[in-house]
Amino acid sequence: MTNCIVVDDEPLARQLLEGYINQTPGLNCIAVCQSAVEAFAVLHQQKVDLMFLDIQMPGITGVSFLRSLKNAPRVIFTTAYTVYAVEAFELEATDYLQKPITFERFMKAVQKVWAIKDDSSASSVTVSEENPFIFLKVDRRLVKVDHADIVYVEGYGDYLKVHTKSQTHITYMTFGKLEQLLPGTKFIRIHRSVMVNAAYIEFAEGNYLRVNGHDLPIGSSYRDKVFQKLNLE
Repeated sequence: MTNCIVVDDEPLARQLLEGYINQTPGLNCIAVCQSAVEAFAVLHQQKVDLMFLDIQMPGITGVSFLRSLKNAPRVIFTTAYTVYAVEAFELEATDYLQKPITFERFMKAVQKVWAIKDDSSASSVTVSEENPFIFLKVDRRLVKVDHADIVYVEGYGDYLKVHTKSQTHITYMTFGKLEQLLPGTKFIRIHRSVMVNAAYIEFAEGNYLRVNGHDLPIGSSYRDKVFQKLNLE
């Protein structure tokens, strides 16, 4: 069961999301909050897996609130505006719902959350390093790619962009599955949507890594583990 809270200053928006949650098997609405202050209290009293968080709220905005949390649950932003999409990505929000929110779009966002949870479970499987390569399904072919040639990987929904030294492969695969196939001693997940080959890291600066000439963001929830792996903390 996924425990959810709704945080929105608009009564109709709170009512709509609470109704959607109650219609969805597997979701449990444990609180409906009209401000970040109320949500903060709930997060410290109960186990919350998913937060539907409005961006434009009086007092503390959703973006500021999320930035202030040390151990935030999964977040789906809700807003009437599209201008915050970039900030939502940087804060590793699972999805970004624009009002008015349809039930179909709501379910698509929830399924992303569940897919990430499945990936997390899958990533605990021990990786065999016997084979220094993987096969990726690209179009209708299975393409052999050496571990050493992979520079970094980006996630785009249900697809991955695997950037090698010479080209980019687009394959239908989840991050969890890829993490099973690649050795964890060589590859580091630095963001919900980014994994890098440690051999190509040039330097770290602020919340970015320079990887073979590319500046890639370090997600706030990944930062400590990344720097521990790089022996920088």
